[in-house]
Amino acid sequence: MKAMNTLCLMHSRIGKLLPYRFDRLSFFSFVLTSAIAALVFLSSCSSRPVLSGKIASDSLAEAAKREFAAASFLSAKEDYRGAADRYQKLLTVDSSNAAINYALSKAYVGLGVIDSARQFSEKSVLLNPGNKYYLRFLAGIAHQMHDYGRAAELYLQLVAQEPGSAEPLSWLALEYLAAEQPEKALAVFQEILAIDPKDQTAQAQVLLMQIKLLHYHEAISTVMELIDQGNGKERLSLTLGELYMQTGQHDLASSTFREVLQENPRFIPAWLALLEVSVQKKNRPVFLEDLNRFYNTNQVSLEQKIELAKLFVVRSSKDSSFVDPALVMINEINKRHPNNSNVYALRANVKLLHDQAAASIPDFKRSLLLESGNIAIWEDLVAAYLTLKEYKQAEKAVNSIKKRFSTRPLRFLALEGEICFQTGNVKKALLLLEPVVQPKVAQKDKQLYLQAGSTLALCYDKLGFPDKSIRLYESILDMDGENVFMMNNLAYVLAVQGKELAKAKELALNAVAAEPENASYLDTLGWVLFKLGEYDKSRDMFEKAAGLDSREPEILDHLAQVYEKLGNHEKVQEMKVKMKNLKK
Repeated sequence: MKAMNTLCLMHSRIGKLLPYRFDRLSFFSFVLTSAIAALVFLSSCSSRPVLSGKIASDSLAEAAKREFAAASFLSAKEDYRGAADRYQKLLTVDSSNAAINYALSKAYVGLGVIDSARQFSEKSVLLNPGNKYYLRFLAGIAHQMHDYGRAAELYLQLVAQEPGSAEPLSWLALEYLAAEQPEKALAVFQEILAIDPKDQTAQAQVLLMQIKLLHYHEAISTVMELIDQGNGKERLSLTLGELYMQTGQHDLASSTFREVLQENPRFIPAWLALLEVSVQKKNRPVFLEDLNRFYNTNQVSLEQKIELAKLFVVRSSKDSSFVDPALVMINEINKRHPNNSNVYALRANVKLLHDQAAASIPDFKRSLLLESGNIAIWEDLVAAYLTLKEYKQAEKAVNSIKKRFSTRPLRFLALEGEICFQTGNVKKALLLLEPVVQPKVAQKDKQLYLQAGSTLALCYDKLGFPDKSIRLYESILDMDGENVFMMNNLAYVLAVQGKELAKAKELALNAVAAEPENASYLDTLGWVLFKLGEYDKSRDMFEKAAGLDSREPEILDHLAQVYEKLGNHEKVQEMKVKMKNLKK
């Protein structure tokens, strides 16, 4: 499914809505007022007689009021521990006082003791369920503790207490979002719109929920209403066109995008969307017609045309139907601007991306003829040669870079290190790659770290530094847990070292599960099983691996070893003959 850009498109229309957080409650704003209110409450419900039957000059009620006031002022001064201690003493005398429980809860929030705050806040609501301040405060605590269901219950009570008010509905809707209940959130936002049809925040949230829930037809109606209101028409029209595409109404999508472009030919996102429609419909004539209109307009710069082509290149990496359109776009730019080196470089990279490395070389060379001082293009040329395993040509290009550029980026060291490794100069490769495979590089350029790290780990393997290679493989897998190549290599090194064989088995099984027809991965799993003494299973893996790659001496050697363990001497001799023939 095509990713929608609605969140970005609506950004100019909506205020930033965050899930309701506890700190929204203006924590200290009620301290003095709640103290006064509680004093009144204490006065009204503390008419206890003294033992003499006469009114004492310092009655229990008066003392309680003074103690509560003192505790409240301590809380206002952020002495939450002192306040909490005083509130606790008051509760020993009057544990059923909702105001004291509420005040104590606030003090515990100030102390960061959220569990205790929840306990006393729950008690305050139980004692006085009609107090909206108590309800709101407890809802905030419940949200902070990720108990979104309880928070939603409390907001529902607030909604019932304040019919016709949008504010508690907003809190309730956001709580449903936090609880990942978008259907309920959508219903509440729609209630808000029933109260205030022009509430832009609610309108935007309704639209977002409708799109998230795939209610595209309802979303189309919502967008039309927003467009009628006259705000953000350009962006909203783009969203409308995308919704038409989601519902298969490609003609309506095209006409919507064309209307936008008629008013603003410089609006690149609409050009992108319009061209995508014809690609999805596989309508090449319309695609070419719209592309020519785009390239022929003088209101769009060359840089914008190239950027749009790059967007298609990115799409082509995930959707093969965009490969040809991307190349067509670049070719059309090239016809109009035959001396632009960036266009040649872009086309070369598209070819390299889609396994046409040999075809990319002429474009890289043409680009360098026009702009020989661009080191990035030189590096891409080296990468193309490496892909083709033309190591001598890659080394020649590297030497040209060294002559032309006195300072070179880390990426260049990684490329040179790869060439050295592939040509057998492992020690030099190690020296080149170690400065690249550093934590600071991992933070800045994860992909460079992973690529250089993979080769460096192989260098450690070949030079007999298994502990270093194991640590590096583990570091790479921490960053890229789905890297099957690294799983296989780590499993094999562990097996060879006889270390952590259970972990090695799990890694090898995962690698084979990902690529069940990979002979190398099957051989690794077989070797791990061999080390574990599971010889029958090991033989099965080796035999399958040999069936896929019968000319790999290591697989045949492993087969010979497992046959020997199983006592099959005839097969052992057969494997030795095959290995001997491979050496001829």
